Amino acid sequence: MSSSRTGRRSLRLSSALTLLLGAGMASSLLLGGTAAAATPAAPATAAVASDGRAIVYTAAPGQTNDVTVTATINDDSSRITYLIDDSVPIGAGTDCAYPSATDRTKVACTVGTLESQDPYPALRMSLGDGDDVVAYANATDQAYYFASLDLGAGRDAYTETGDVSGNGVSGGAGDDHLTVGEVTVVWGDAGDDTLRGGAGSLAKGGDGDDTIRSSGEDSHADGGAGGDTLLGGAGRQHLSGDDGDDLIRGGAGNDFLYGGRGHDILHGEDGDDTMYGNSGNDELYGGRGTDTLSGGPGRNVVRQD
Repeated sequence: MSSSRTGRRSLRLSSALTLLLGAGMASSLLLGGTAAAATPAAPATAAVASDGRAIVYTAAPGQTNDVTVTATINDDSSRITYLIDDSVPIGAGTDCAYPSATDRTKVACTVGTLESQDPYPALRMSLGDGDDVVAYANATDQAYYFASLDLGAGRDAYTETGDVSGNGVSGGAGDDHLTVGEVTVVWGDAGDDTLRGGAGSLAKGGDGDDTIRSSGEDSHADGGAGGDTLLGGAGRQHLSGDDGDDLIRGGAGNDFLYGGRGHDILHGEDGDDTMYGNSGNDELYGGRGTDTLSGGPGRNVVRQD
């Protein structure tokens, strides 16, 4: 992997961490004792516009969104365009337009890229409540111009495609399924979440019994409170169970596994792993490779296969 790609990963992971760790009801009217016909409620409308620095997309309260976002960049990298295609009508504001005169659910918005190391997102999305579905495609092949996406409360689903993302994604309360690419920060928040992260990503489960799969070099996972399952893949991962009785498997590669508070079970599997149980009655199994194992306080089982 080139040093320029590694530098971009560090920059974008830091920026995304800052971002994260920082249809009405119709009623019947009685007029003079006679029931009047109720007027059908207008469809809820999402809103999108530029605020001068970023494109801002906001869903209406009570709205369930099924939205696809495609990011592209022009030839001289001076402007980035987001094509936003939702299942609900969208109100197009400043720097946004409808590609089709007959389709109000699809909007194209363009914003200047400013500086390549600008620490602010080029797109901010807030979907609020509802069981939302988001598919994000980064066709720019860059992590500099990233997005901040807050899916809000509900059982949400999120997927990314593209070589590099750099986004910051928050699932909000609810049992979410969130799959992100490289150099992305994803936060499940409260609920029993399922998270997947690529190389250089950081996945944080939050409260609940979460399942986190981390793959690729230098990806990180933190289960948070609850009985979590953390699964590593090829490459070097840093996997931390945090509070709760966790199951952690390193997979292939020289991994770092940390149980945290609780009665944890750690499997290093292939590679030269470093494993620490911390407090609780933990079980540590090194697997193949030259491993370093430490149970910490408690009645521990420590075994190097």
